[in-house]
Amino acid sequence: MTLRIHNLSKSYDHIPVFQNVSLELEEGGVYCLMAPSGAGKTTLLRILMGLEAPDAGRVEGLDGRPISAVFQEDRLCLHLNAAGNIRLVDPVCSDAELRQELLALLPADSLSKPVSSFSGGMRRRVSLLRAMQSQGEILLFDEPFNGLDEQIRQDAVHYVQRRRNNRTLLFTTHHMEEARALKASLFVWDGEALSWHKDS
Repeated sequence: MTLRIHNLSKSYDHIPVFQNVSLELEEGGVYCLMAPSGAGKTTLLRILMGLEAPDAGRVEGLDGRPISAVFQEDRLCLHLNAAGNIRLVDPVCSDAELRQELLALLPADSLSKPVSSFSGGMRRRVSLLRAMQSQGEILLFDEPFNGLDEQIRQDAVHYVQRRRNNRTLLFTTHHMEEARALKASLFVWDGEALSWHKDS
């Protein structure tokens, strides 16, 4: 089902964040929002997640469909290990399968440790693993590769490519190489119009 965003607008304290945003995301596509900080990328994702309401406009194609999210903050249960965090969204995965998934992005000696002991980059990887293991039909990722060094970033991008399973992905980034690696269609910021347009 195509996801359609029609004339979406949002302001805070009467200051516009974006106005009349209209985007169309075809089922199974990969899309990237490119914009400077403060342009409303996170706000748009939060509206799509149902965490905020727009001032005007509407969204079609989301009703009743599960969403997998990566937020800018990791939102992990720090007392649990990586597997425990992923079990929260995927309780039926076998231990062997889950270990294989974890080892795609995490070192083996980290698996028994609580994520409170992890570095910021390792926590980011757990957040990404959790989102990919979730059964969401639509993936909404806010700077999912932020804080990762170059080799780990490449590994994480390839992991998303392997595990996306033709699910629609919309993500934000400041790095063009991430959009290119994921072969994403770009929506780029039009600052004067406080909106986005599709890059041709």
